[in-house]
Amino acid sequence: MKPAFKQLLQIGIIVRDVDTSVKNFEEKLGMGPWEVSYMCNEGPCEDLKIDGKPFKGKVSKMAFLHRYGMEFELIEPIGDTPYKEWLDEHGPGIHHIAVVTEDQYDDVLAKYREEKGSEPWIRGQAMNNLMDFSYLDLREDLGLIVECYRNIAPGRPAIDYDPK
Repeated sequence: MKPAFKQLLQIGIIVRDVDTSVKNFEEKLGMGPWEVSYMCNEGPCEDLKIDGKPFKGKVSKMAFLHRYGMEFELIEPIGDTPYKEWLDEHGPGIHHIAVVTEDQYDDVLAKYREEKGSEPWIRGQAMNNLMDFSYLDLREDLGLIVECYRNIAPGRPAIDYDPK
């Protein structure tokens, strides 16, 4: 079987407060600096869907750190979103891993739809149309949520990380 992904890209962590979490990572682990942004239906996430339906508004405040050949993502839920539901049900902690799927992206999504009978949990185009992303709820199958990425800008990396 051909692997469905070519790179482990990211660890996503749900937090109650991004600013406090960034400070804690910097002070307790020496991990920084972080880049803070928002996930919403306007740049960088222009085509955002939750449970297959278009979503308007802010979803989360986020912070990103590129280290050790991968990305760390802190997610503070905003409003009534699946991230908020997760935080209320499970508390803060690791939420997902992200993988780069490249040419298998459409096949992975088609197989997910066929097996689960539903759309990806969150799906969109992000990073100024440099990549597509989809969250697949594979907790029953693999024990985790997997976020799949596809680079849609040939010759440019989906995420440019500091390889230190």
